[in-house]
Amino acid sequence: MATGMSPDRLAEIIDACGADPRRWPEAERAAAEALLAASAEARALQREAAALDALLTPAPARIEPSDALRARIMAQAASLAAAQPRRTGWRQQVAEAAGFLFPGGRMMPQLATLAFALAIGIGAGFTNLGMADSQDSDLVTLQLASAAPVYLEE
Repeated sequence: MATGMSPDRLAEIIDACGADPRRWPEAERAAAEALLAASAEARALQREAAALDALLTPAPARIEPSDALRARIMAQAASLAAAQPRRTGWRQQVAEAAGFLFPGGRMMPQLATLAFALAIGIGAGFTNLGMADSQDSDLVTLQLASAAPVYLEE
């Protein structure tokens, strides 16, 4: 085996550069490929490194679906939409009205929070009317009953 490359040096190159000969140093590539052609041990070393390279090679950042897959998905979505019965109940009407006011429904959580806060405020306001002490309560009753203001002497 007069290739000019030792198995130890080939192992160093594969460890450093991976199993793909295109990444090996250009000055030693021909000798390394000659050793691979002559030695089963060198080919086994390269296969092991190729398996490791496959694990370490990252997947593409974004995988685009084929046109056939995209068409199949769109056809299924259209058939599901056609199979859904059109609801005409009050919930559907409210949802459609909210859709006109807030396209995409992005504001619905904020609207619900505002309505809840308003309901709490109104409820607290009505509750506070009954919490006044009896003298103030009588004053409120007298003022509501007559058009002229009533002043109580203390």
